[in-house]
Amino acid sequence: MKRLQSYGAPGITVTFDPSVCIHSAVCLRTLPAVFDVRQRRWVRPEAATVDQVAAAVDLCPSGALRYTRETPAVPVEGAEEPQPGATIELSRNGPLLLQGTFRVLDEDGVVIPTAGRAALCRCGGTGNQPFCDGTHKAVGFHSRRDPVG
Repeated sequence: MKRLQSYGAPGITVTFDPSVCIHSAVCLRTLPAVFDVRQRRWVRPEAATVDQVAAAVDLCPSGALRYTRETPAVPVEGAEEPQPGATIELSRNGPLLLQGTFRVLDEDGVVIPTAGRAALCRCGGTGNQPFCDGTHKAVGFHSRRDPVG
């Protein structure tokens, strides 16, 4: 298991768990001023507003990126409350993306923390079972409906 990384700025702290990252690069495309793997300190939450950083982190499909705010967000009037339950989405040529209220248990029945998002391996090649580690790209995994080539 790789070490949890933490990056702070006034108003927000972003954490990154490389053990569950699927390298989808959603963060890099969404907010390149904050997420830049070419930099030694690749997460710079001070480069955008707290709300922009939080919104980008919320898009992380695996839950590898998370955040805590120094002060809670102000509720938006008319915003819908999240519904209980979970959504499981098959990503094209990639992992199962889980989001919502669910529990992942190991072989001994111990809960594996996920904080409402997880990317589970479909290819069988991950070194971090049951989570995807991006190995599907290296082994050439293809969804059944996706033609090879």
